[in-house]
Amino acid sequence: MDHLKWKRLLVLTLGSLLALVSLVSAAIPTIAVEELKPGMKGYGKTVIRGADIETFDVEVLGVTGTDTGGYNILIKASGPLLKESGGIAQGMSGSPVYIDGRLAGAVAYGQAFSDPNYCFLTPINEMLRLFDETDPRPSVFLPKSTPLMVSGFTADGVAHLNEELSPFGLTSYAVPGGTEALDNVKLEPGSSVGVSLVRGDMVIGAIGTVTWTDEEGRILAFGHPFLQHGDSNYFMTNAWIFASVPNIQSAFKVGTLGKTLGRISQDRLSGIAGKEGENAPIIPMYVSVTDKDRGLHKSSNVQLITDEDLVPTLVDGVTYNTVSMAKDRKGGGTSRIRFTVTAEGEKEGPIRLRRENMFYSATDIGKLTDSELNVATDMLMNNRFDKVTIQDINVDVETTSGCEVAEMVGASAPSTAVQGGTLPITLTFKPYRSEEITRTVNFKVPDKQPAGPMNLIVRSGNATAWLSKALSKKNNRNGTPDGGDGSSEDENAMFQSSQRQFRDFLTEFNDMDANNEVIVDLMPTYGDERPSRRAAARSAAGGGSSLTGLLKGSKYKQKFPMDFIITGESNVVVDVKER
Repeated sequence: MDHLKWKRLLVLTLGSLLALVSLVSAAIPTIAVEELKPGMKGYGKTVIRGADIETFDVEVLGVTGTDTGGYNILIKASGPLLKESGGIAQGMSGSPVYIDGRLAGAVAYGQAFSDPNYCFLTPINEMLRLFDETDPRPSVFLPKSTPLMVSGFTADGVAHLNEELSPFGLTSYAVPGGTEALDNVKLEPGSSVGVSLVRGDMVIGAIGTVTWTDEEGRILAFGHPFLQHGDSNYFMTNAWIFASVPNIQSAFKVGTLGKTLGRISQDRLSGIAGKEGENAPIIPMYVSVTDKDRGLHKSSNVQLITDEDLVPTLVDGVTYNTVSMAKDRKGGGTSRIRFTVTAEGEKEGPIRLRRENMFYSATDIGKLTDSELNVATDMLMNNRFDKVTIQDINVDVETTSGCEVAEMVGASAPSTAVQGGTLPITLTFKPYRSEEITRTVNFKVPDKQPAGPMNLIVRSGNATAWLSKALSKKNNRNGTPDGGDGSSEDENAMFQSSQRQFRDFLTEFNDMDANNEVIVDLMPTYGDERPSRRAAARSAAGGGSSLTGLLKGSKYKQKFPMDFIITGESNVVVDVKER
């Protein structure tokens, strides 16, 4: 026997020993790739309707690969079941294939063929190693053979979800909800298995097939990665298949995810692994939406997985879909959102983000409504400071087709000099397609305000025109923005931002101005000129980026909420008397 044969025999022996350890309780005989020969025949097990496991015929065509890179088994499937399913269908991934009565591997559906009866198998000995691998290999790649199935979503909700999932290589399509027939369906080789990302009033997940189980409740499935996130925490469910639909490109199973039975803990190149009876950590989320035009109320109560990459997208999808269900129309409008996110940082400790704001869009108000919620969840999940666990998300939304926006067209104060106390400021607004209205706000004059003219900026929470003026670029002789040292302020702001702490970002998020607030603040001035970018930043923020500083304002800034979105700004000059 030559050196190569000895090497392959050694690998086979070691692989068999590793497999034997995992198979003691399962008592499922396996066959290694070295034993497979072209022409060997066997059968596979899968489900193409309901939860009934059926078989199809298999012929081994060959083995490809290497010891280091891994092997794949090329087969041709046939028989009445394959004719009915339209060939190897999406959703058959993981279907166990037996040769000479021994488990050879799982349908991986990793290669496109013009004939849908051909496919590759992932050898079972490679899948069994999933129970020994613990090192994470993050990736957001998803094989095209594993589409997501969603239920509880509107057509607009599915379209929006697909738009947000596209960077991950994910696609989804709507299916009917669960069925009571799944209550007693157990997982076994050949049965359908679901990997769920969202459960509850909405469901998002993928369906594949169980390859292997043991008496301890462990399972192997798919035969290829789901998201290839390595160490994982997905919901493991049973599944019900409505049909296998033939298709020119590829047949696919249409089914629904059912009852949660355990946790998927490994997601790697050779498949997924998990255990029944284990619980995956969850993020509870409740969304309540009221359409004010019709007095219609909709709510969604769901639980999300804790995957850091996917949480912001899942939160967005659930919120958008609930808004879509409530307003039941396309187009723009006005919305008011209130949300609270409760979390715990390993270093930061308890975290609470809370926001209330109003938004208007002429096209799709749903996309704009939860924009700040998206920022909040992304900041918590993907910040560079601390590992954060989100404990709870509560969202309350009101929508209307109306345009609840008013432009601030004037602001005035009494002409008499003031000496501390409260200064009434009368504001004039021009609402959309309505007559002018006035509101009065009471600004508390700073106790130590020096005598002389007090210049106030009165602006909306979302006004940017005054910032553009205050931060206008004054080019020097070299054409670079005014910074004194030839560097742009944006570059300096970036450097300063890197010195900030996580708590700074959390505090600023909670304190951000709202679109429906009137902001009254002292306007920083330097003689008769507008402040330069750098000077404005130092004055308003005491350091940090100029944009952040001016938005933060002085310590005397005061907010006055209105029941409509505000645009525009104005200046008010008041004479302050000597004390």
